[in-house]
Amino acid sequence: MTKASQPSSGHHRRQGNNYFVTPEEVTQYGEKGYLILTNVLTEAELQTIEPYFDALVSGSKAAEMKKDFCDMSQPYGTPIEDFKLVNAMLPSKYCPELMNNTFFLIAQNIVNQLYEGSAAMDYEQFLGKKPNKAGAEFSMHQDLGYWPKTDNTWTATFSLALNDATIDNGCLQVVPGSNKENSLRKHSPKKYSNTDGDIEISRDESHTLVIEMKEADEILYLPVTRGSITIHDEKIVHGSGGNTSNEWRKTYVMAFRDAETIDAERAIGFTHSHNDEINWNEIIK
Repeated sequence: MTKASQPSSGHHRRQGNNYFVTPEEVTQYGEKGYLILTNVLTEAELQTIEPYFDALVSGSKAAEMKKDFCDMSQPYGTPIEDFKLVNAMLPSKYCPELMNNTFFLIAQNIVNQLYEGSAAMDYEQFLGKKPNKAGAEFSMHQDLGYWPKTDNTWTATFSLALNDATIDNGCLQVVPGSNKENSLRKHSPKKYSNTDGDIEISRDESHTLVIEMKEADEILYLPVTRGSITIHDEKIVHGSGGNTSNEWRKTYVMAFRDAETIDAERAIGFTHSHNDEINWNEIIK
């Protein structure tokens, strides 16, 4: 088990909503596909976000959200009381008060340092792993495997730790450098077990995709403290384990992409909502 070393980042790098990224970090992001920035948001800033996280993850708007409120480790239709890995997609859509929050403003500033073009926020989600749920696993995958293929795939996905992310509660794990592979790995719908054994179901029945790991893959764990951020790109192989601790793991995810790429997605009706009516066989090639 290998854990990433903690960088010398933190509050001292911030001036308001501006956060300085070093040239070495820009290079690492391009070469290895991930970054860790520690202690980015203050305690007061985190407390402005948490009430919305707790409300949506508790299912307060489940009827309105439909498939945007789901369990990312189980099929759609799983009873709320049986959720393990709780997913609330597009939180600012359902809680407009979250728009232009501090996390977004800082992330946009960082993206502008990582990317030479015009990048904008593509989507966001709240992810909560319930305590003592070893099955709250996020299967290893590449984000690009979930999305329509576009000319410019560049993506920076930010994960803000709303509480400490540890190996025990299922922190992010990555395969550094896998983003440099020549081709995307094959993604398949996750298999679920029932009385007839393991069955594979469609994207209309479950959002989750999985890949087969390679023997040479070396997993690096990225534990971070509350208020810290990990950033990963669209091609790095990553996922996270279940939560064997007695506490929730709470994460606010926000992904930025090239503005023209976002326009291309929207033109075919793809908004990252699980309620989108998409012909996956037609747009995922």
